[in-house]
Amino acid sequence: MARLKIFLIFIAALIPFVGVRAQTILTPYVEMSGSVPAGGSQTFTFSAQSGAVVSLIAQAESPELDPILSLSDQAGRPLYSNDDYAYPDSPDALLEAVTLPRTETYTVTVTGFEGSAGDYALTLLPGYGNPLTIEDFSGSDWDSPDDAQATRSSNILSMSVEGVRATGTAQNTDVAAPANFMAQVDVIEVTNPSGWTAGITARRQGNSYYLYEISAQGLWRFSRYADGTATVLRDWTGHPSILAGEPTFTLGFMANGVGFDFFYNTAYVGSANDATLTEGGTVGLSIGTTSSLTSTTTAQFDNLVITTPVEVNGARLIPNEIPLAEGTGLVMALKRQNLIAPDGVMSLTLPESSVQFARPGINRLMLGRGTNYTNFALGGTVNMQGGTPSGDVGCGIVFRFTDETHYTLAYIDQRGGYGISERDGEDFLPGLYGTREGLGQGQHHLLIIADDNTLYFYIDRQYVGTVDDPPREGQVGIAVVNFEALNTSCSYTNLWLWEWD
Repeated sequence: MARLKIFLIFIAALIPFVGVRAQTILTPYVEMSGSVPAGGSQTFTFSAQSGAVVSLIAQAESPELDPILSLSDQAGRPLYSNDDYAYPDSPDALLEAVTLPRTETYTVTVTGFEGSAGDYALTLLPGYGNPLTIEDFSGSDWDSPDDAQATRSSNILSMSVEGVRATGTAQNTDVAAPANFMAQVDVIEVTNPSGWTAGITARRQGNSYYLYEISAQGLWRFSRYADGTATVLRDWTGHPSILAGEPTFTLGFMANGVGFDFFYNTAYVGSANDATLTEGGTVGLSIGTTSSLTSTTTAQFDNLVITTPVEVNGARLIPNEIPLAEGTGLVMALKRQNLIAPDGVMSLTLPESSVQFARPGINRLMLGRGTNYTNFALGGTVNMQGGTPSGDVGCGIVFRFTDETHYTLAYIDQRGGYGISERDGEDFLPGLYGTREGLGQGQHHLLIIADDNTLYFYIDRQYVGTVDDPPREGQVGIAVVNFEALNTSCSYTNLWLWEWD
């Protein structure tokens, strides 16, 4: 984290806060200094568009402070929270690559664990939580490998290109991004009376790269260039957030494996998948002409910010909370947080289902008409009703089912317990078990992620544990889990399954 702190101090020196108003409003990639009083809190706000992806990090500057970071919407509803994302190595709190559900003002609250107090630094970043670079075009050299002209002046990169449907690019070859990253840039002004394009290039190696661009007509496009030859992956598409003819805007490009998300003024406008260029490379900028007659497009760029995913001991960060979303909305958020593969498919959706049982044991209702799944995310809401509120009964999800005595069960029970256990013959093998406040009769959200050798379990959107489990094909289903003879009903709504290779 030392590299991150040095970087943020550098940014704070570049863009200082002024005035009282700036003390409560967060500005992207600008470090805010704060101090939490004993037993107290501090709050900050920022505005964002629907579908924006941001990270927030609170770094303790006082050894006695253990910061807790919370994010809520304009109505005060809690969305995400985090205490120690890298415990026990660091007390810092991080909300990484969280997807914001609406266009509105959000509130960030910093408190101290168990009333601890002290100084901290709070930063809002686009995309991921690790800032690779911020390019203010004050000192680095940018070159154009094609016909564009690129010059730096007053911390602005100016570009121009001339021709008929010409595309010009510029890049800083000293800064290479890994395969997974988020890039955001401010387009200060782009002009061409005959029509223009402006965009971001990514994963560039030589003359091969990806290009996300916006046109003067208010459309977006995604293309792949392989040794200079263009292939359109998503042709010109409109979106309500893109303003036709607007010369000033912000572009965002998020790459995660074979999946790509695109943003305009931080609003999410579309996605695409492609598995051709999988390695990291330089991130650059692009402008173009669209007229059938020779014309010139000029543009000025500022504040190119590149962020990358935070890792803990060389492994991906597992968020302790998932968003308030269902189906495709939750899948989108989980992909951005690197919890599920971006190139999967929604293989199962089931609005309503139920299972009831009165004897001790596990009564199952298999789903998917016998289809086997290996790597998947399966989520939904269960309404648990037992014979008595204190009965030793529960509801669960069955997966990797091959026969009556070989499957894995994830469950919750009325007494506040939860677990994951694999049945092998007549025995249930030790797996995961714990207790949690709030479990019992009523509605609860369950999410199981089976990814290669690991199972992740979320209950009511909170991470409760991980189990090592070799990948196996099997069916999925829902179940009543009775530890005693009571009439138990488990009703499931909005069940869905996202699978990948």
